Amino acid sequence: MAKLSDTLYAELRRRIMSGHYAPGERLREESLAQEMQVSRTPVRAALQRLVEDGLLVAASRGATVAGWTQWDIAEAFELRILLEPHAAGLAAERATPQQIDEMDALNDEMHACALAETDDRAARVQAVNNRFHHLLVEAAHSGRLSGMLQNFLDMPIMIGSFYFYSQQDMLDSVSQHRQVAAAIRRRDRRFAEQAMAFHLRASFLRFEMQRVRPAPQGEDAAVTAASGSSGA
Repeated sequence: MAKLSDTLYAELRRRIMSGHYAPGERLREESLAQEMQVSRTPVRAALQRLVEDGLLVAASRGATVAGWTQWDIAEAFELRILLEPHAAGLAAERATPQQIDEMDALNDEMHACALAETDDRAARVQAVNNRFHHLLVEAAHSGRLSGMLQNFLDMPIMIGSFYFYSQQDMLDSVSQHRQVAAAIRRRDRRFAEQAMAFHLRASFLRFEMQRVRPAPQGEDAAVTAASGSSGA
């Protein structure tokens, strides 16, 4: 039962991340169970995990998709692209040897996870990826910058992107991480900034290629719904 719930969770997360479900769309246990030919119990468990992740909002006998519009996602990526290369540059100047060694170790672990033929490969790669980016921000030794970046690193819509990565996409991401770590080890601030900017822009492009493009009126409706729910 646990493995079935994990499979459903991964599939539903991939659908949400790709924009298959629109912001505010209702996901009902009964409908999903019928579609996927399973009982409601594993569906309920998968939906609860997605609620805890912040990708869904709990509702009676199901959940609704959190209000992430295309503009929300683009803005979050652009702000991260502005801030995290700066963190990489500071890390090139301030990271301790132990932190640099840990970056290399995390990249080795991420590479091994990407090669593993397991059902939870995406989750394992994502977890290590998140640890690498958090470590890099810590290595910048800037409390102010860390405070600005933490929320972006843990945004639900970003941390699940590996659920639609191919194995080669994962390996490419590791390779880009290695370039960032190598620049930091060389204490090359400019290279570290450029390598991180390239990595994030490549990630955004890959993300955009997987997202379903809604019709203009659908986007307008999503923005209106998001504005109404935020009290703006």
